[in-house]
Amino acid sequence: MIKLKVEIIENIMSIRILSSVIATIILFQSLVVAPIANLELTTEGASVFLRCIWPIFFNIIGILSLVNLFSNYNHKYNLLVNGITVLFMTLCYVLVTPINNAMDDGDMTTWKVLHLLTVGLTLTALILHLTLVFRWYKHDVLNAH
Repeated sequence: MIKLKVEIIENIMSIRILSSVIATIILFQSLVVAPIANLELTTEGASVFLRCIWPIFFNIIGILSLVNLFSNYNHKYNLLVNGITVLFMTLCYVLVTPINNAMDDGDMTTWKVLHLLTVGLTLTALILHLTLVFRWYKHDVLNAH
């Protein structure tokens, strides 16, 4: 019984660690990398850099969430958070080309809508992962079989 509770606690900690990594990457990309690129690079340089980095970012977050998803099938909130994140990051990745095309075509209305959609999806993923990191798991440990 105690060994099982220790295993559950360790598994919950591994979920929390990977969710912490995901949240940290999202924060770093959104609060450091993208703003510095827009401030310090030329408009053309920032455009080239950001068009390269955002698809990589969405892939990394999606893959880490997929790993976290499969790390514990029995933790329902883990499945929910990481399943949603995989779905959202896949959608964001798919939207990269239409966002770039809208910018190239000067269609700022479409660009703003799609850009805000990816921002909203990424922000939602961040909030979900932060709740997974800071959520109290006493209930999970006490109800372990």
